[in-house]
Amino acid sequence: MGYNKIELFRSRKGVSLSSLAREVGISRQSLYAIEAGGQIPKVYLAISIAKVLGVDVSDLFPQESQRPVRVDFHRGRPAKFRACLAEIDGVTIIRQSSSVGFAAPPAPADAVVCGSGSNFEIESELSRSSMFLDGCDPVLGIISTRISEGNGDFRVRWFYGSNKDSLLKLRSGLTHCALVHGEADEIRSEVGYSAEYVTVPFGRWELALCFLPTNPKRISSFDDLLTPGVRFAAREEGSGVRHFVDNFMVMTGIDSDQIEGTETFGDHYQVAAAVELGLCDAGVIPVSVAENQGLGYISVGTHQSSLIFSKNGYSLAVERGIFDLVNSALFGKEVAALGGYELFN
Repeated sequence: MGYNKIELFRSRKGVSLSSLAREVGISRQSLYAIEAGGQIPKVYLAISIAKVLGVDVSDLFPQESQRPVRVDFHRGRPAKFRACLAEIDGVTIIRQSSSVGFAAPPAPADAVVCGSGSNFEIESELSRSSMFLDGCDPVLGIISTRISEGNGDFRVRWFYGSNKDSLLKLRSGLTHCALVHGEADEIRSEVGYSAEYVTVPFGRWELALCFLPTNPKRISSFDDLLTPGVRFAAREEGSGVRHFVDNFMVMTGIDSDQIEGTETFGDHYQVAAAVELGLCDAGVIPVSVAENQGLGYISVGTHQSSLIFSKNGYSLAVERGIFDLVNSALFGKEVAALGGYELFN
């Protein structure tokens, strides 16, 4: 692979892929292949690209050994693992591939990585991702699939994570974008007003208090969670739903300490599975998940969601038509079919 920093310097200079391709006299597709590392340019072309971007060729095409790397993996990972690879601000990001949701099939991967401690080596590289998205919203699966399908070699990978985890990945330079839930003021307090990030309001998410279709505990409101013997499946601290539930209980005067048998779970599908399997009697999840899993539910409110981009990620989103996709009628219909969404235009 031909490692380079074309995308980094191009973003800093505000030059689009198409514009740079015209300047150096090649097609947009050819330049993208070079930028993505799939092709190595001839010397004269490398000099031309560097000249347009106002940098030295040696800065634009550093030696492979000079490539900075940042690795993110699961606790207890094996010595050899499947990983997704991408470039963020000139740094190669290696993230362990993981499935999204309960009992999901293996997620796509770009390479096999081996190593221990802080020493890692890419054993075999099959491809390279172009953009990482983090968040717990199922709509990210639609975005990643549709953008990848319509952009040739441009691949988008979705990593499932809570609000807290997704924002941490963004601040740590491990993702291009985090989709988080919360009202505008809450999101600003989490992200801050730093010019490093671009916040784009995305939509509203309807939340459900779910239970078995037969509703054996006759749950009709949060007050029923105080009934002796009712077990509640809660999300972990730092998740958008947990924040919503905690605030809702405070506003309605419900003492969460009086709820018997509260169990904590890492994602929406784990909460749904706990209710389905009878481990818990109720939980709060998105309406889309409740309907997908065939659970009974009552609507308990909505939560705003926003896309938080790094500056580099925002440039990629504009260039690759992500906003055109999410504003399209077809995307709106597909998201509406999930249930419980109201998208902002």
